[in-house]
Formats: sequence, C-alpha cells, structure tokens
Amino acid sequence: MENNTPKNTVNAVQTSLTILEALGELDGAGVTELAEHIGATKATVYNHLSTLKGSRYVVKEDDDTYHLGLRFLDIAHHARNRVRIFDLVRQEVDTLAEETGEMVLFTVEEHGVGICLYRAYGEQAIRTPLYVGHQSGLHHTAVGKAILAHLPEERRREILDQQALDEVTSNTITDREELLEELDGIRETGIATSSEETIQGLIGVGAPIIDQNRAVVGAISIIGPRSRMKGDRLHEELPDRIQRSVNIIEINMTSI
Repeated sequence: MENNTPKNTVNAVQTSLTILEALGELDGAGVTELAEHIGATKATVYNHLSTLKGSRYVVKEDDDTYHLGLRFLDIAHHARNRVRIFDLVRQEVDTLAEETGEMVLFTVEEHGVGICLYRAYGEQAIRTPLYVGHQSGLHHTAVGKAILAHLPEERRREILDQQALDEVTSNTITDREELLEELDGIRETGIATSSEETIQGLIGVGAPIIDQNRAVVGAISIIGPRSRMKGDRLHEELPDRIQRSVNIIEINMTSI
C-alpha cells in the first residue's frame, strides 16, 4: 500500500475537514462528543466550529448540537457540474428505471473510489442505503468494476495498490488475481456484474461510458433483488438495455 498522506498537509485545515466528516458520520454532535470522536481538545474543536459556523459551513442548534450546513448543497452543485455529461446520463438513468422498475445508478471514479452522482427508482425498486454522493470501493460494485476494467492499466494498478480489497459481504472478491481475471472478462463483454458483493440479496449489472478518446468517464448499473435478477433477464435483457442507453449517451457526448 502506498502512503496517500500529503507531504505538505496544513494541520488546521485537516482538523476542520476531520470535524466536518465527523459531523456527517455522527449526524450532528456537540463539542465534547466531537472532541472525543476525533481525539482533539474541546477548545480546539470549539474554535474550529466557531470558524466554520461563521462561514456557514455548520449550524448550531438550540441544544448546542452542531450540524453540517446547507451551504454544502451549493458546493455539491458546482462539483457535480464538472461532469459535463450529467444531464445526458440523468435522462437515460430515469428511462432505465422506468422501463425496468429497478434502481439505476450513475457512478464516476475520483481518488480511486466510486462516487454515486445520480440514482433513480423504478416502481419495484428496492430501497437501499445508497445515496447521491455515496462512496464505495470499485472492486465490489457493478459500476465500479465496469470503470476499473476500462481504466488505463497504469491507473488501474495504482488504484489496486492504494485501495484495500475489503470484504463487504461474503461474496466480495478480495483476491487481486481473481479480480483482475474478472476485469479481463468485463473488457471483452462490456458488461460487469456484482452478485451480492455489496449488499446480500442484491445483484447489479453495469456498463462503462466511454468518450471519443476511449477514456472511461463513468458507468451505469441496474440493481435489483436476486429473485428478479436471473436467467435471460440478467444475462440478456438488462445488459442490452444498459448498452443501448450507454450508446445513446456516447453518441450525444460528441456534441457537448
């Protein structure tokens, strides 16, 4: 594993970021709880919270509990707009969800992990903890494996060197050679699957979105319960639907 810690870290900035992440994890907290959670003094946490509150990045409730501020929604909007194909993808994801009745995701890779940028629910879709902004390892999701398989070999090796192949469920592939062999097959077929590797009982089918320079810019997946994700539907119908949507996106990308 390579060391990902920056050499020129600014400690004060890192502390503020740690506090913000902790507020998200704890769904709000007071000064004492935050200090214990991140291993800092109450005075340090209070000073950082005061600064963040003054900049509207956190809010303070009447019971002295701090929460993330809604200003992050504005920042998230600008971050998402970096993905120029978002509007194209959203239309196709909505269509896939309506046609299949399942949950459909659009995910991109950043810093070696998959980040969900859009999610749509069909009429029969299973509700899961997945949300817009959710981050996950690339090795255990259909979208993640679709992306990982189509990255340049050097970038793929870099990610696998830096990210542990954590066992999310008993079906997760944690052996590097086994994963690489599966990625070879995904490059040949253009379709990736995740068979209960992220959530027990759920199966995903995904495909990458490739731009005109042959670079992977993201992936789409359809996720449903094992009872519906089988036979011809799993191996033919859903892959065909995804590839049709991907083809429409890739064609329209050339005009953006």
